[in-house]
Amino acid sequence: MNLLYLTIIIPLLSFIVLVCLGRNIRKESIIVIGISTIILLCLLMAFVFIDYQANIIPDTSLIYSRFLWEWFTVGTTKISISLQLDGLSLVFLIIISFFSLIIYFFSACYLKSSNDIYTFFAYSNLLISSLFLLILADNLFVLFVGWQGVSISSYLLMGIYYQKRKISLSVIKAFIVMCVSDAFLLLGILLIYNELNTLNIHEILTLANQNLAVESEIVFWISITLFIGVMGKAGLFPFHTSFSETALAPMPVITLLQSITMVTSSGYFVLRLNPLFMMSSDIFVIMGVISAVALIFSSCISLVQNDIKSLVTYINLGQISYIFFVFSIQNWILSLNFMISYSVTSALLLLSSSILIKVCNGEQNIYKLGGLYHRYPILYIAFLLSAASLCAMPWVMSAFYTKGDIIWGLMMNNKMGLGTIALVGILLSTLSILRLIFTVFHHKQKLTHFSVVSKLSYVPLVILAVMSTAVFIYIPLPIQGIIPAFNLDTENQLILQLLLAAVTILGILIACILFFDSNSEISEIANTPIGRMVFKLWQSKWRFDQLLQFLFVRPCLYLIELVKKDPLSRWNQLVTWGIRKINFQIEFLENGRLRWYMMSIVGGSIIILLLLILI
Repeated sequence: MNLLYLTIIIPLLSFIVLVCLGRNIRKESIIVIGISTIILLCLLMAFVFIDYQANIIPDTSLIYSRFLWEWFTVGTTKISISLQLDGLSLVFLIIISFFSLIIYFFSACYLKSSNDIYTFFAYSNLLISSLFLLILADNLFVLFVGWQGVSISSYLLMGIYYQKRKISLSVIKAFIVMCVSDAFLLLGILLIYNELNTLNIHEILTLANQNLAVESEIVFWISITLFIGVMGKAGLFPFHTSFSETALAPMPVITLLQSITMVTSSGYFVLRLNPLFMMSSDIFVIMGVISAVALIFSSCISLVQNDIKSLVTYINLGQISYIFFVFSIQNWILSLNFMISYSVTSALLLLSSSILIKVCNGEQNIYKLGGLYHRYPILYIAFLLSAASLCAMPWVMSAFYTKGDIIWGLMMNNKMGLGTIALVGILLSTLSILRLIFTVFHHKQKLTHFSVVSKLSYVPLVILAVMSTAVFIYIPLPIQGIIPAFNLDTENQLILQLLLAAVTILGILIACILFFDSNSEISEIANTPIGRMVFKLWQSKWRFDQLLQFLFVRPCLYLIELVKKDPLSRWNQLVTWGIRKINFQIEFLENGRLRWYMMSIVGGSIIILLLLILI
């Protein structure tokens, strides 16, 4: 574990090498550097994991700390660069390393342009280095540096096609949203420092229990500001722009950001500071409500999207809500299991979509495709397994157990409304993904020319497909003593599992009726007055952009127009204008006559004397 710091240094050095030399070396060399970096990182993580397991004592939590250097001192507060590894951070490091390896391998087969490969591997290495710094940091200031590194590298990755004006503007919009939420996170960190006079995470969690009152006002404000920061990183409503705009990036970038980055960074932060969040029950109510709104919001949008990237992105956005549903019932271990399940399903769906777009020569409109069932059977199976996971296919997929436990946990905590919305979310995601599959694979074929994709591209799909099944449910994780255990009452849970199975079957039946063949029923529904209004509302994404335009963009533009001519400068001009006018009125007094000047001096002296006497 003494080499732990190399997990940050290696990808950072690879980023520097690629940025400096990437434009001048061959594509094959860039791929070798990128793949070698992630393989080296995985080997290093394997050694760390073996070392950790060898030193751990049963029923205890092992915490390894490594001091590197002291960064700076403010008053009595010393900010040092120290790494800290425990079971929780180890799990996240392994998740990031494993999925990065899969995505890097896929990208090497998928990306063809030298410029795309060079920028992807360079910025992805910076992203991984930032994620590792965020997870291994032992104080909130260094964690925030890693958090910002994730924001910047995400911005760079999303802007790979920055030459296109639409993409450039969208990436800027997403970055502004991230910065706004990051500002709230920084505010929360400053509030913690103001109350506890430390930024060390371990000391914060200890002192918070001793010095801060449970359910106090300051605890609420700390929790809510930190949660807003997390919302921006996870892309949770109303900060979903940072998530949805990733759809404009290349598919490997979308996979890296949606499947790993946004989930691990935000999820780790909440899990690491869970004792602090648990001091305010109000924050969990807010989490539940926001998750429910985000689930309905994104699921409805995904139902009417025709673009493959947008459709898949909004499906994933809805799935993230389930993570915060688990947070709201404080079942931290279940949340970690669902994060792994989400990453597997999301990566499988996105990589399958990548191959689909590739073989269809870049065509992304599902209604311009069709009839691919016989031509690409492996791809079809991969999509079916993704759909089975999203639908929570009973007793087959791991998502059935994790989502079932989430809904059961909500209902057991007297949150029937949230549990019902979670069930509705499964129904809507079933309709969305099956609409894509039926339209693309079963409708009449429209494309006549297809591209060839390397067979090696299917290898990551096979691995992820196997991992999405129930065989990998509830993998043993070394988090005993770090995350509070949650005893879920499983009595009568079979009733809920049957209900969940019924919802899944209902969703499949409705999807078969509506989308399996090209029929006029959908058009008839869409052409009714209510149907037109609803479809238009969902296609415009609930008019959320127009709302932002009205609430924030227009007032900002008005203020910019107001201050564009510099009001202070206009005041100075007004004073100058007044002086000139006065000077114009009295300039006739400058006539050069000595008697006039003497009379003026005498008259002025008399006026001054009178004023001195009278006042």
